[in-house]
Amino acid sequence: MFIVPLTEMSMSGITPLKATEQENVESKDQSFGEILKSKIQDVKDLESQSLQSAYDIATGASDDIESAMLDSTKASTAIEMTVQLTTRAVNAYKEIMSMQI
Repeated sequence: MFIVPLTEMSMSGITPLKATEQENVESKDQSFGEILKSKIQDVKDLESQSLQSAYDIATGASDDIESAMLDSTKASTAIEMTVQLTTRAVNAYKEIMSMQI
């Protein structure tokens, strides 16, 4: 089997990072635990925003049902994704622990 050797890369086609990409690069300096805590806090914030929107609709403080439904859907999707990621991470950990060395 022949492996092609690495060659020098040209930097001419590289474009500068956008603001969101810049944040992603900066977040790599954080530990995994810090990023996980941050993202779980984001999910909690979405859930509390959804609950506040539903409360405002129920008490008559707001008539904006569309944004309340959007907030509810965002929170539901974020919670569902968090549960799926947690389940997959636990399953991956169990699989790694059951491997024979």
